[in-house]
Amino acid sequence: MIFSSYICMKAIILAAGGNLRLRDYIDIPKCLLPLGKSTLLENQISSLIKASIKKEDILVVVGYKQELIKKLHGHTLFNPKFKEFDNGYSVYLALKYLLYEEHLGNDEKILILDGDLVYDGDLIHKINNLNKENVLVNKPVKYSTELKDEISITDKNGKITKLFIPSKQNPLSYEYSKIPLYSFTGIMKISKKVAEQLYKKLETSHQKWYTVPFPELVSVNDFHSFEVPKNLKYFFDVDTKEDMEKLSNIK
Repeated sequence: MIFSSYICMKAIILAAGGNLRLRDYIDIPKCLLPLGKSTLLENQISSLIKASIKKEDILVVVGYKQELIKKLHGHTLFNPKFKEFDNGYSVYLALKYLLYEEHLGNDEKILILDGDLVYDGDLIHKINNLNKENVLVNKPVKYSTELKDEISITDKNGKITKLFIPSKQNPLSYEYSKIPLYSFTGIMKISKKVAEQLYKKLETSHQKWYTVPFPELVSVNDFHSFEVPKNLKYFFDVDTKEDMEKLSNIK
C-alpha cells in the first residue's frame, strides 16, 4: 500500500556500472538481476512508490546496456563516462539535472540509492519516517584495521559526530575499537542545501566515488544514522557469485 499522499522527494538510483565483477556469470546491468519474478530495479522502484514517491520523480542513471534499463523505466539519465569513472560522475550528473534543470524545490529532499541493493519490507518509508533532513543508512560493524567503507560514529541520539573513510594506507585508529561503529550501506537522504554542497564537491572529484566528500559534509551539516532494521528478511548488495546465489533463493 501507499502510506500517504505523495511527498516532496526525488530519488536517484545509480545503475550505470558495467557489472565487471559478475559479467562472467551474467552479462547485464546488476540492477536487472532477477529477484523472484521481478528484478532488483523493479523492486527498488516499487519500494519508492510505496513510500509515496512519484514514479516520475525516480531518476535512474544508466550507462552499460542502457537500453535494457530503459525498457523498464522511462525516466533515465545517461552517464557517458561510466567506463572511465567511479560513481561520483553519475551522482554529479544527476544532481546537476535535479538542481539546475528540474529546479529542485527548497523543501524537497533527494534519496540516492545504489542500484545493486536487495532489500525487503517498507525500508524506504521507515527511512523517511525518521523525519531527519540528512540521513545515512548504516549497519553496525566491528572495529578492524581492514575497514575500508565509510565509517560513522554517532551520539546517543543517532547524530553522526564523525565519519571516516579508512584505507590500507590510513587505517581506522585503535582508539575507536571500543565504541559502536556503523558502515554506510549505499542509501542516503539529503536536503537541497547538502545536495548543492555535494554537487560542488563533485565538480572537482567526480572521477572518484561520490562518498569521498562525506567526511567534510558531515562536519558542517547535521547528519543522522538510520540503522538497517534487524527484522528485515534480507538486505545486501550484489557483488559476488555468492550474493547471486543468495539472490536466487529469494522467492
